[in-house]
Amino acid sequence: MEKLNEKQLLVARQEFKPFLTMTKKGVSKLKLKTPLSLYKQQFNTSFESLGCVGYNSTFKQLTATINIKRQTGYSGGLCTNGSFEYVRFYMNYQEGDGWEDMGYVGVNVHDIPTQKDCSNKDEKPINYTVRLNISPKKKSCNIANLPLVRAVLSWSTIPAANDPELTNGTYVWSDKKEVQVQIEPLKLFIPDFPIFELDDLFNTALLNPELSINAITNLNPNLINTLQKAKKSIAPKAYNFAELNQLYKKEKFGPQRFGHKLLQQVESEKELANITEINDLFELNDFNLSDVLVNWNQLECNTDFEELLCVGADYNQEALVGTLKIKKPSGYSGNLCSTGSREYVSFWIQTEENCQWKHAGTTFVSAYDIADIPSDGIHYSVVLPYNFDELKQDCENPQVLKVRAILSWNTSPQGFGCSNYGNVVESYIQLQKALVSNGPKLVSVGGVSTDFINNVDGLTLAGAKFGFTMNTVTSGSAFAKKIIIQGLATTYAGQSYKIKTTNLDTGEVKYVNNTLVLEGHNNVTGSVIYTTVIPVNDVYTYIGGNKNTYSVIANFSPGTNNRLLIELEHLGVAVDSQIIQMDNQAPILTLNIDDYGDCSHFSKGIQIKGNFDIQEAHLSTFVLRTTATDVNQTLSSSIAGDNPFGDFEFTASTIKNCGNIILSAKPKTVVDSVVMHPGTSIAPNICLSDN
Repeated sequence: MEKLNEKQLLVARQEFKPFLTMTKKGVSKLKLKTPLSLYKQQFNTSFESLGCVGYNSTFKQLTATINIKRQTGYSGGLCTNGSFEYVRFYMNYQEGDGWEDMGYVGVNVHDIPTQKDCSNKDEKPINYTVRLNISPKKKSCNIANLPLVRAVLSWSTIPAANDPELTNGTYVWSDKKEVQVQIEPLKLFIPDFPIFELDDLFNTALLNPELSINAITNLNPNLINTLQKAKKSIAPKAYNFAELNQLYKKEKFGPQRFGHKLLQQVESEKELANITEINDLFELNDFNLSDVLVNWNQLECNTDFEELLCVGADYNQEALVGTLKIKKPSGYSGNLCSTGSREYVSFWIQTEENCQWKHAGTTFVSAYDIADIPSDGIHYSVVLPYNFDELKQDCENPQVLKVRAILSWNTSPQGFGCSNYGNVVESYIQLQKALVSNGPKLVSVGGVSTDFINNVDGLTLAGAKFGFTMNTVTSGSAFAKKIIIQGLATTYAGQSYKIKTTNLDTGEVKYVNNTLVLEGHNNVTGSVIYTTVIPVNDVYTYIGGNKNTYSVIANFSPGTNNRLLIELEHLGVAVDSQIIQMDNQAPILTLNIDDYGDCSHFSKGIQIKGNFDIQEAHLSTFVLRTTATDVNQTLSSSIAGDNPFGDFEFTASTIKNCGNIILSAKPKTVVDSVVMHPGTSIAPNICLSDN
């Protein structure tokens, strides 16, 4: 790899984007100071690297922690646009299908000056964690589902799609990491689940989605017993001490492992009767409690079974994330069909200003006995959503926090250090700049920050990203289907507001009044929770904190192709507004082929003519191509221009018997506030004959 000094490395970063935009001839005209050989290399980790990769089953998210190592080289400070680190994830279920591209996610990074923490240590590296929602394949609890995950990090360029071997894209400033994760098993399709008895309930629920299960059982009380039976059937088995003793008879570890929870209870128990009961239980299983306690107390921060590896923060969705590794095939209180055990992680944060540690919360992930555990273990991530608003500062004073994470097996961490099983990891995280606002605000509309939506034509601006994933939004995009609005939900929790829409083309005024379902997180149970908000006379109440992880204040589908003025009202007064251009019409494609009187067959080698037409108000690109030639051919294409049309002509193949003419169009449309429109296409078939 090309060796450069510090100054040369910074110049190489600055010249990277100009290098990417130029052709080979243009590069020579740029007269770069950086040796071109550097840009032909891969995996330069001088500025950033991948720390850990894992999977969180609660949120169904792949995670990757990025280590930002330097204070410069990221295209500007927090008051600028900075640059982006992207991670693309691949999964391989090891069933012969190879790697599957799961998508990519990004994080905005900046030049953050290195300060000293309260222990006079440099606040580097800064750890950012990105999370990608996935829908993994599931198996029964009798089969361990342990797919390989490959994460590919790339600075300033999005890793090429469907390129798991990294042969097509640009991977100069990049890194990769591969681990195995465990996907939670299916819960319903087990032998005792009364699926046929629940047929009426499922049928009613599918035909009446507005009804809750509770409402359906009220209509048919006989279903209550069936539901209780169903709940019991999916409840995993919890092994007691005696059963665990039998389960682990042949293992080298003893009751100081599988009796850990009881031993900790003895240490903290004040009632003699309860201690006596535990002592009797140990004696009944041929163990001396005092001897076991001696062995147990000799364990201090033991990482033979599990180890916390990385700690970071999700900059986009605001959460603390820890990644840990399970190392052994057994010792976790049961297999995948049981309750297993819990790996708890407690998070603490510290600021430079007061040097006081504040407990942010505790969460956990379940671990199980898995016989065929890989040699490098299984990697899990724990996620604790956390609102950092009160700690954010203006962009002139970037806020870097020190984070301390404490891992503890099967019992929640007590105090500030690790105990018998587990360890401690400290790192640094950086917060977004404080939002400049004099009151309630529409932070994002349609999944895009209002800073990147033109408030006249309602289209997205250059540099727009999806707030949830930092995926790129095409400049000049309209919006379709579901519109999600985010606001200062925690800041104004408990206060009332309205969302007013005005169709600027028709003048129609409406208030959003549909039921709002918010996603949150229960830090006690570690589960995702949902809160339903029903407006009264079009008035909503702000819900913040753990009940509204993503600070959503509206979610509705306008269903129009016009411009909408969206206004946030407090006490009947509009306090913020945003115009968006709606476009719910998919591209309309027309392709006419001159058939010369025979619409089914064409002679080989003949000239085939026709015309095409695309009706799309916000077109990004289109391509007209054919496979009915000796060599596949592109007939027409464009990157801009709405409602294109034209003629085409090509010479039919002399060696093929059939082919297609394919017309594809991709609109500049944000769909459901989370993704760009994938495009649409038509592909009529052409038959070729020898006569």
